[in-house]
Amino acid sequence: EVVQDGPGAWRVAGRGVGGLTEPADVLDMGNSGTAARLLTGILASHPLFAVMTGDASLRRRPMRRVTDPLAMCGARFAGREGGRLPLAIEGAREALPLEYVVPVPSAQVKSAVLLCGLNAPGITRVEEPEATRDHSENMLRHFGATVRVEIAGHGRVIELQGQPELRAADVVVPGDPSSAAFPIAAALLVPGSRLRIQGVGLNLLRTGLFTTLREMGAELRIENPRTEGGEPVGDLIAEYASL
Repeated sequence: EVVQDGPGAWRVAGRGVGGLTEPADVLDMGNSGTAARLLTGILASHPLFAVMTGDASLRRRPMRRVTDPLAMCGARFAGREGGRLPLAIEGAREALPLEYVVPVPSAQVKSAVLLCGLNAPGITRVEEPEATRDHSENMLRHFGATVRVEIAGHGRVIELQGQPELRAADVVVPGDPSSAAFPIAAALLVPGSRLRIQGVGLNLLRTGLFTTLREMGAELRIENPRTEGGEPVGDLIAEYASL
């Protein structure tokens, strides 16, 4: 059950881990590759059949880099050449925990494997050669999952305990630092400018631009730092400076 309580406010009644039922129609992901890949991970460990599609752009994007590791849990996939959408998904009857080394850094692939592991017994383990954005790990912890992370060279090893008893939790979606980058850059370049952007996500794996701008002499500071939904958040203030 998903209900909109007001502008930007949504209330979701969950079914618990492993509680999804088979969809009655094709699942349309629109233009969102992230939605398609992450939902594929969730569906792979549920004993159900689903078909996923998207718009013309999304149907051109390959899905094999997600479906190949997910097949190791016992799921089966049938799609167009290269694993492109529309994609038929037959979830595992008894999902197996996964151990996967991500060959090319990808937060989407890592997250899809972790979400698949939610409904599998035991430990699902993902090793990434370079650290990628960790929003999924943070939110899983926020909802009560046990997620362990170890640094391994330039990368990380993430372990998820399967079949947790997740709890309902409130989430405030932070402002996107990538979108904030454009007005911030403009404010730094235009004499007399002063800009405040409220509630921007400050995940250290997303703020490389802000670090670089400070190294260039930018007047860029953070006020009201806080944690919301497992993510570091703050208000960004940018002022014109001679870089």
